Order: sequence, then structure tokens, then C-alpha cells
Amino acid sequence: MRGKGSADRHPNGLGQADLHIHSGLGDGLAPLPQLLEYVEHQTDLDIIAITDHDDLTGGLRARDLAVQKGYSFQVIAGTEVTTLEGHLLALFLERPIPSLRSLRRTVEAVHAQGGICVVPHPMSWLTRSVGQRSLERIIASPREDVFIDALEIVNPMAGRVSYKKVQRLNQAIYGLAETGGSDAHFLRQIGSGCTSFPGRTTEELRLAVAARSTAGVLAFATSLKDLGAIEILAQQWKSLVVLPGKHVRSFVRKLARRAS
Repeated sequence: MRGKGSADRHPNGLGQADLHIHSGLGDGLAPLPQLLEYVEHQTDLDIIAITDHDDLTGGLRARDLAVQKGYSFQVIAGTEVTTLEGHLLALFLERPIPSLRSLRRTVEAVHAQGGICVVPHPMSWLTRSVGQRSLERIIASPREDVFIDALEIVNPMAGRVSYKKVQRLNQAIYGLAETGGSDAHFLRQIGSGCTSFPGRTTEELRLAVAARSTAGVLAFATSLKDLGAIEILAQQWKSLVVLPGKHVRSFVRKLARRAS
């Protein structure tokens, strides 16, 4: 990435947003201050979304910190919710969304607080993903509050195996807005996949999603060998051991409060 001082920033006049980033408060490696500094000085992004698994804390803190520091980009508070049918990116949130519910109920909850729903890495077998049947069931729903706002067409990490199929189905049948995100767990991955849209602000991004005038873009490629074995092992430990333990403890505390 070129950095914000570059003279050729956004030569096509479109804004760039990375709508799928994991922070150190989740199973990413970078603490929020370091992550935000990296975005400010090492990328051309206008918008990022912090989307830690089943936790809104990182998104809310990052949004507040970006405003306090006067950064040139905006932050969307979001989360990657684990539904019974796969992951769902819930963006523009103010309150947490319960996990391990049906995709339909999760979509309802996101829209109830004015958020938008993006299906990340759809139909990918590399991670928990919403499959074709579940997706089409939501698309076919007659209810006004049950709909998908966008599909994550570009995801350099988990979406590569299904990219062409999803894009073909979307263009031929679904007609949903298309987005891109890095699914970054390491600093150097941020911005590798992004969403191109007319405008620069979060409000203009929302309008672009509604108008289906967004596009998923593969900005650059990263590979595991670029990251280093120690970083990869540290991230896997967080993802497979630390984060599940955190969620189990949170669930137990909720049960204890209900029982008291």
C-alpha cells in the first residue's frame, strides 16, 4: 500500500474501505492503537471496519479512538457474528448481537438497530460460511426486515475458493451489493481486499451499499510465508485456544446472572 501522503491516492475518484478486520481484542495480533496507526500511515483506506468474532468491543473502542486521534479515516463498529448457518458481518452497530442463533434471527437483530448485514466468504469451505441454500432462503424471504445487504465477493483469506461461483450467482440471480475485505489478522494483510465506492465517508458507503454501487477489489496479495512462523503460531493460538475460552467464560457468566 502506498500511504496517505501519496499523490496518486484514489486516481479513479472512488473511496476505499476494508470492511473485515480482526484486532488484538479478538483473534487478530495487533493492539488497537498499533492497528489504527498502521491504517493511518501505511494505507490509503478511507474507512475500516473492526469485526472481531462475536464481540463488538474492539469496533466501538477503535471508532472512539480514531475520532480522538483525528485520523484521516473513519471506523465502523462491527462484529463477525457466528450464526448457526455460518458467519455474518454485522456493521454499524451500537449494541452486541447474540451469537449461535439462526441466520434469520441474527439478520433481524442487526437490522433492528439500523445495522447492515454482509455475508463474508460465502459458500467457502475454508471456514464457517453461509451456504447457498441458507443464503437463498434469506433472499427469498418476504419479510421486510429479513434481507442481506451485501455479499463479500473479495476475501483474500477464506473467499478464494468460492469467489467465481458467488460472483456468477450474484450477477445472474441475486443482484446484491458486492464488497471486499481483507479478513486481516495481521497488520500486513490490512487493505489487501477492500470495497470501492463513490464517496469517502461511512454515510456515503451506506448509500452506495443500498444503491448497489460498491465493488470488491483485490488490492494486493499476501501469503503465509510473508508473515513468519512465530506470528502465524501466535495467531492460531489466539484463534483456537484463547478466543474460544473467552467466549465460554462469557457464556458461563451470562448463565450465572440469569440463575441468580
